[in-house]
Amino acid sequence: MPRWVQALGLCIVVGLVATLAVQLSSTDAGPPPPPTPIDAAAPGERSTACDLARRELVRVWRGTDAPGSGEIQIVAAEPDYVGGGLSHAGPWDYVQEVPLLFYGPGHVPALGRVDDRATLADIAPTNGAMLGFDFGAPDGRVLTPALLPEAEGAAPPKLLVTLVWDGAGRNVLERWPDDWPFLASLIDRGVWFDDAEIGSSPSNTPPIHATIGTGAFPRRHGVLDLYQEIDGTIEKPQEDGPGTLVLPTLADLYDVAMGNEPLVGVIATLGAHTGMAGHGSQWPEGDTDLAVMREQEDASTGGDEGRSWQLTTGMAPYFEMPAYVNEVPGLESDLERLDREDGVLDDAWGDYPFDALEDGFQTPARTPYQTRIVEEVIRREGFGDDDVPDLLFVNLKAVDSVGHIFSVDGEQMGQTLHGLDDSLADLARFLDDEVGPREWTMTLTADHGHQYDPAVSGALSIGITALTAFIDDRFSEPDGPSVVRRARPTQIWLDEQALDDNGHSVDDVASALASATRGQLSAGVAFEGDPDAAAFSAAFPTSDLEGLGCLPPSARG
Repeated sequence: MPRWVQALGLCIVVGLVATLAVQLSSTDAGPPPPPTPIDAAAPGERSTACDLARRELVRVWRGTDAPGSGEIQIVAAEPDYVGGGLSHAGPWDYVQEVPLLFYGPGHVPALGRVDDRATLADIAPTNGAMLGFDFGAPDGRVLTPALLPEAEGAAPPKLLVTLVWDGAGRNVLERWPDDWPFLASLIDRGVWFDDAEIGSSPSNTPPIHATIGTGAFPRRHGVLDLYQEIDGTIEKPQEDGPGTLVLPTLADLYDVAMGNEPLVGVIATLGAHTGMAGHGSQWPEGDTDLAVMREQEDASTGGDEGRSWQLTTGMAPYFEMPAYVNEVPGLESDLERLDREDGVLDDAWGDYPFDALEDGFQTPARTPYQTRIVEEVIRREGFGDDDVPDLLFVNLKAVDSVGHIFSVDGEQMGQTLHGLDDSLADLARFLDDEVGPREWTMTLTADHGHQYDPAVSGALSIGITALTAFIDDRFSEPDGPSVVRRARPTQIWLDEQALDDNGHSVDDVASALASATRGQLSAGVAFEGDPDAAAFSAAFPTSDLEGLGCLPPSARG
């Protein structure tokens, strides 16, 4: 009898124990009293959260949890957005809708497009079902169209690859429809969910990769944003290791249930990407899984990369990284090939010098180089070499990096997407050769869409500095400290003591933001549209989310 069949009973027990532990931790103190419905309160007390479209409100609710979240939640009035540069964090459909493809001849039916609703929380339980592993996802469900009927099923695949095209949401694919022909060719040979979305807001790297891994939304799994409050300070959630992720991933439970025989690895860029793989040896009885990343030590922002592949000191105790990944050749050749495309060899991508683009790493050249690293790791570590199924999680970040510079609409985005598609074809051929045809599956998705060029969309980009100044002008003393501890595109952390000392409250700040106009938050920058229009669709205290009559706490969308 195969090893995976022998372990099935233990798999189910471990999954049930983990699920029970989560349930007990939330019920030890007994049921909470029913909340007072805020939107049913007296006029003037109604939360602006109820002005949001239901799907947007559900996404905000799923992505928010006190005390880690800010005291105020904000949703800019579409197409406007908050954030320096081209932010993609928010609950709007254009950043929430993502591709979701399950592909694997012999393991996934060739159904093509299906219209079932899906979220990224459904990936872990669906892949668990492919393994014959009953993973009790708190929020996700098994997407049965992606599974062969039981009578046609075979042994699990030797290798399950979860591939995230970072930032390549459906708005990117729709804007550049001719630049992903290979991915398009896989749709009819697999299962593509036409109504797939992230499912929670903010739509950015740390919370969404954790959702992919745990089958839970951020209010359950604990990773809430690029920054969140942890023990009284606001910091990056995975800076000191994977412990902010409070739920197990599919890989955590499956690996332990199989006696740590499976290979588990994540090849990505940031510590935040490890959320889709799990905790490594930090998980009880777990081992040091493989991780490849480039995060800069003590980076000033959530996405800063180093100049070589390395583990941060926070991640190094729980994962291991093979040194040979820094010896994989070809990046220089990839850059030279990209450089030659405009007919001029000048160390630039078109008009943009490589040294202004992270030495060329924020260009399409990044993708074939990183794909070769994926192939080298599979080959040298032996992923898919035996009958014990292995799990490999990959994030390819070029579209996200380019999108933050050039937007969805820049021609550079189409070129980057095309390069990503070419590398997907290379990887599929490699997997057939190395692991074997009909011996592997791939789940391909994105962690968010990307922002349009404001010159195209007519959006006002509300700067964090302008947002902070608006609040301070009204609620901070002229010579006193700012009442804003940190502002992010979807939420604001406040110094409640300073507010109180100044005679104000969180509700006062939320009310002021709810009535703020685009002109007041433009910081003098020219923009299209009505300057007197509301800047926000909603601005409300985070505490409102626990008492909304328009969204009971049991809502799941």
